Amino acid sequence: MEIVLGSKSAVKLLALRWAIERLGLDVEPRTLGVASGVAEQPLSEAETIAGAVGRARGALEASGAALGVGIEGGVDLEGGWIVNVAAVCDGQRIALGRSPGVRLPADWLAALRAGETLGELIEARYGPEYRDLGAMGVFTAGALSRQEASGQAALAALGRYFALVAEGDGE
Repeated sequence: MEIVLGSKSAVKLLALRWAIERLGLDVEPRTLGVASGVAEQPLSEAETIAGAVGRARGALEASGAALGVGIEGGVDLEGGWIVNVAAVCDGQRIALGRSPGVRLPADWLAALRAGETLGELIEARYGPEYRDLGAMGVFTAGALSRQEASGQAALAALGRYFALVAEGDGE
């Protein structure tokens, strides 16, 4: 089985590799840079989901692989949460998974509404060395990194996908 990730991001690739290993699959995913179809910094859960699905579909269509996977991080401005979503697509079925979230402080939400990005806020308030942790890492004191949160979303999506296949269902 060939799995293609709709991103060239090293963090997302490591997250997907972890999820694949956790499921006991013997496959090395490929990466393919595809557009998500959403803003670079999604600002709603719906937009984050659309980005993950867009990446999964784009990877599948461009590669001809068995599975396309999309992982997207964003912010749900309405609820104030950091959102990490993964989508798995085989052309017939789409399975979604989501990581745990952290609620952002009000001043961060205001800055995001004003056009700043999470990366910019992290660098400005904590320094450039914290940017790789991502907001999830910053707000959990490093207990849950962006890579780990993305991996949990990918694990949930892949697990759901294989459950759908076993049930003979589509979603």
